[in-house]
Amino acid sequence: MTSEASGNPSYVHAVSPDAPGSVLGKAHMLLAAFTSGPSTMGLAELSRRSGVPKASAHRLAVELAGLGMLSRTPAGYQLGWRIFELGQLVPMPANLRAIARPALMDLRTQVHGVVHLAMPQGDDCVYLERLAGRRETDLLAAVGARVPNYSTASGLLFLAYADEQYLSCLGEKALRALGVQHYRQLDGLFGAIRDRRYSYENQQCVPGFKTTAVPVFDTGSKQVVASISVTMPSTRRDEQQIVRALWAAAHEISKALNYPAPETGISPRPFAG
Repeated sequence: MTSEASGNPSYVHAVSPDAPGSVLGKAHMLLAAFTSGPSTMGLAELSRRSGVPKASAHRLAVELAGLGMLSRTPAGYQLGWRIFELGQLVPMPANLRAIARPALMDLRTQVHGVVHLAMPQGDDCVYLERLAGRRETDLLAAVGARVPNYSTASGLLFLAYADEQYLSCLGEKALRALGVQHYRQLDGLFGAIRDRRYSYENQQCVPGFKTTAVPVFDTGSKQVVASISVTMPSTRRDEQQIVRALWAAAHEISKALNYPAPETGISPRPFAG
């Protein structure tokens, strides 16, 4: 299981039985193979992980390298600089990350924990930023990494604020991970998260560590656009101060995004765990 504290996300791209047969589809499969594979792959491994036949993989890899989408090294193929450059231009994540970073840096200084910024993306939680010290590098989720919503404190927030139609489509694996058989059994859990405006997990993902996450609101549409979280040793007992610091940071981010955040003066419920 993974969380904000996990360095090895469990999210894996699986090749669909009806994988796309178009050139563009196969090119996407080659690039997507790097999501769950090593950063450098030889042609044989790239073909195996992507599901693209070796001859096609070779031809497409050469073309992608020529476009800067892949880079060829003596050890194999890597994602190219052009992918990085284009990724930085995706409007919402790029804007949110730039706006949130000052507040996240202040939060890191204040709480001395691993700080993450995440956004919902489909059924997953995608990490846009992380701040930690040298002694905490083993706890970092990679920027750009995806993990299922049900496996993270941030993802639980996204689920708690999701509409009923979305929740009714949760798969068996997600329901089992959340400890229920039917989505309506989640009303109590998600209602409590909405009432107190934070979620948490305590050593359920990484032994010895716990994570608290709060939402960043767009109150115009009353939607949660992101979350910020703090991962810290489970022995710490300053949860109330952590929650208040998270609320304040989320409020600043919302203001900077021109999204007025809810007032932060509401006292959280007693912290469990």
